[in-house]
Amino acid sequence: MKYLFKIFIICIFSSPILAQLNQLGQIEIPKDPKFEETISVLPLNNDGLLLTLEKESFFSRNKNSWTFYRFDTDFHERWQTSLNIEVGFEAVTSYQNEQYLFWLFAEPQTSKIIIVRLDLEHGEIDEFKGDLLGSVDINFFKVLGNTAFLGGSFTEKPIVISFSFFHQKGTVLHGLYDEHLEINGLEIDEKRNEINVIVKERRNGKCGLAIQTYAADGKSLRTIHVPDLDGNSLSFISGKMLPLNEKETLLVGNYSNNCNEFSKGLYLTRLEEGLEKGTSIIKFADLKNFFSFMSPKRQEKMKERIEQKKKEGKEPNFSYKLLVHNLIQTTNGSLLIAEIYYSQPKASGSLSASILSSKSSEKEKKIEEYTFTHAVICEFDKTGKILWDNALVMDNLQSDDLVEQVQVSKLDDKWLLAFLKKGKVNLQQIQGSENVGEKEIFEIKTEASAKPDEDTNVAAWYNQNFVAWGTRKIEGKRHEDPTKEVFYLHKLGYGKEK
Repeated sequence: MKYLFKIFIICIFSSPILAQLNQLGQIEIPKDPKFEETISVLPLNNDGLLLTLEKESFFSRNKNSWTFYRFDTDFHERWQTSLNIEVGFEAVTSYQNEQYLFWLFAEPQTSKIIIVRLDLEHGEIDEFKGDLLGSVDINFFKVLGNTAFLGGSFTEKPIVISFSFFHQKGTVLHGLYDEHLEINGLEIDEKRNEINVIVKERRNGKCGLAIQTYAADGKSLRTIHVPDLDGNSLSFISGKMLPLNEKETLLVGNYSNNCNEFSKGLYLTRLEEGLEKGTSIIKFADLKNFFSFMSPKRQEKMKERIEQKKKEGKEPNFSYKLLVHNLIQTTNGSLLIAEIYYSQPKASGSLSASILSSKSSEKEKKIEEYTFTHAVICEFDKTGKILWDNALVMDNLQSDDLVEQVQVSKLDDKWLLAFLKKGKVNLQQIQGSENVGEKEIFEIKTEASAKPDEDTNVAAWYNQNFVAWGTRKIEGKRHEDPTKEVFYLHKLGYGKEK
């Protein structure tokens, strides 16, 4: 399919006007009415972006077609390539490293999988077909070298399978198939050529977090508990790892005082050559800006409540659900973003179309809606000491999916935080614990008289640039002309008004 460049009106309004979100380029791709089509966009920083167009036939006997477009930062096409997926296979999830984009496809209720490897530089595609040991519910997918690691559950027990691209068969990693364990994440350490499986352990009414490390060939190397066994009085809920160099790694997440999913605060563990070198605990009440999502009056009452508790010798008790992002490495250490949310049953009886699942479950799925109140941003030094904290008010943003909402870009010596709500981009500059100016709100419209496009997607791209994409309708020039639909992409640059 050829893509078309078109000039049309895009209106971006800001209130108050402190800066502009300028349109710097656009692309339109006509939709084919004979197919059900979706697009996804993968920003590649200064190297441009990858657009994936999935075309599914309305007739199941036809293969699904995937077309990949690679663009530079000025929306000039570098290459495009296509792929046909065998009938019966469904997309599960993807993983990207510096060289490749990997897509995992699976045939429901069978052990058959296909892994597609796309070379991001040249557009070359390789396919690897094989079998797992059975029908596995896959939740995690990472690739290290020429081996894929697939984590999930098999007969309701956790399992991680290494799949060699050379032998095209799966091997189960030892030490994980235990009903008392739950896989929390898979983390690739390319500096050490290792895979870390983060697991939650529940035994005898107590919960803990452990890291089981394996070599690229699947050999078990070590297991550590966070914190160590003697100090494991807290329940660590999640963990995100960031290798700093060949010896040091940071592990950051949230913790509770029991086995539930409500957090009491954050923790940071410093690892050196696989051994724990100390864990720092950060309580919500100790963060300077954690309660900034409240009104000034409520914030003042909350501070008084915290001080009164401390005078009485009691610990302030706050519980929240957190969605923790991957860590961002900085010159000082690392940046942590965690979004605070709550969930409730959704009134609608349909699942969000953006949820990808290759396995149909006989169990009834609970449909929930997620509301995000605010996000916490913290920077830590390399020893695990917190340098500053800040917060981004998210105004009760609602989403059908529990996915990251906040986009983060570097802007000189500041950070630019953004999220999308009802077709409006909310932007806030921060410099350490201080906000730079007020939060700015921009409306994205594809026509001068149109309403904000509430189905727009926005992602941080490079520097202070963003990419927005979605679908728009084009009315025919004459009454008898049919209405057409197109996919659009906009490059948006944030800068001061000239």
